[in-house]
Amino acid sequence: MTRLTGKLVAIDYGKARIGLATGDPLGISQTLIGHVPRTTDAQAALIVAQVAKQQGADGLVIGLPLHANGDAGENVVWVRKFLAELAKVCPLPVAEVDERYSSGEADDLLRERGEWPPKPGRQDAAAAAIILRRYLAGES
Repeated sequence: MTRLTGKLVAIDYGKARIGLATGDPLGISQTLIGHVPRTTDAQAALIVAQVAKQQGADGLVIGLPLHANGDAGENVVWVRKFLAELAKVCPLPVAEVDERYSSGEADDLLRERGEWPPKPGRQDAAAAAIILRRYLAGES
């Protein structure tokens, strides 16, 4: 798959909330956008597509919640179902990134920023920033 370039929006998919972050086109910094409360994948996909458009995104990066051993499980199935809904309303290309242990890194990021304890949904946005950082670093 071709590497995505330009302005990217990262997605940390969760059954209750979906965290969002973006970065500059050079990949130097990541900005926490916030989170989308998820009631259904279709509802959340519409909001994520709207945010991507508002951000002027050229592509999307989503985290895959793999098991510790690298195997895909039921959570990956949920992410791919969400991606199917997102594809119906958003024509942007999507890259997938291994998100294992991103929640712990997100907590560290928020502590570094002096945002601890975090407000609801802030950890989801920080996890999206970690996912974007990993993608930009060439991790998959």
